[in-house]
This record gives sequence, structure tokens and C-alpha cells, in this order.
Amino acid sequence: MISARSSVRLRAVLALGTVLGLGSVGTLAAWSTSTTTTSGDFVTGNVDITVNGTEGTPTPTAISLTPNTFVPGQSRATIVTVRNAGSIGFDYTTAVAVTGTLGANLVATIRPGATIAADGTCPGTTVVTGTARRTARGASDSLCVQLTLSSTAPTTAQGQTGTATLTFTATGVGSA
Repeated sequence: MISARSSVRLRAVLALGTVLGLGSVGTLAAWSTSTTTTSGDFVTGNVDITVNGTEGTPTPTAISLTPNTFVPGQSRATIVTVRNAGSIGFDYTTAVAVTGTLGANLVATIRPGATIAADGTCPGTTVVTGTARRTARGASDSLCVQLTLSSTAPTTAQGQTGTATLTFTATGVGSA
């Protein structure tokens, strides 16, 4: 005969088995899906600055001042064309350094435009040295470069030489 105590235990084990059994046989419905997409090909832009049609690296472009002789107070000018040959717009700046024994007596000025005045100067009052100029992809920018021998150049400056080095530095921009 089964005791009352054993009967309670048996019912508890059978009830637990029913609960566990139903839990493991229950139906679960879970749907899922996934998809992927790609960005497609992309390419980075490049910055390529040229002066007078020639890239400045590794060989600098030579500009000519004709005639290349000066007397005190005299100026000579030439036109340089900065072109954006890259695939994105850029901002560029110009810097100029005058070296050689005549360097201390020469003043270099860069102005926007493609005109040289009859007296060998660059017309206008705007100076672009050190100022960023935006140039769109494929566009060109003409600049007038002027060298002036100081009117107070000493007589010891006679027969001396100098060289002006123009440096153009471009930084790419995404919106030009």
C-alpha cells in the first residue's frame, strides 16, 4: 500500500514531469531574415596644382622677367597661371622668397589678374601673397608677379644677382 506521504511525492513528481514535458514540447515560432547592401565603388580625390602648365615637383617652373636687369625703383612683372589639375577643388596660398646678394633690395608682390601695366608693374591694390584662393577642379587662376628693386638700393647693389622663389601650396576642399 502506498502511504499518503509517498502519494504526495508521486503526484508532485508527476506534476513536475507534466510541466517540464509541456515546456519542452511547446511550439515556438520565430521568423527572421537578413539582407546586405554595398556602397558601390568610391574613390578618393586628388590635389594637383600646376603653374604655367607644369607640375612644380620635382622640377620647379621657371618664370622669366624680360628684360631681367633693374635700376633702383624699377619693376618687372610676369604672369603665372595656377591651374587645378586634380579631381577636387582646392584652396591655395602663395609665398615668395627673394634670395641672393640682391635679395635684400628686391620686393616681390603678387596680385590677381593677367595684366601687366606699361611701367612693368601689376595693376591693382590687392595682394594675394599668403591669402588662400579657392580654385575649382579644372579651373585656372592668373596672377601677376612683380619684382621691384628698391629706390634706395645702394650703389653696392650694382651687378648683383637675386632669385625669387614662389611657392604654391594647395589643400583639397570637398565643395569646390
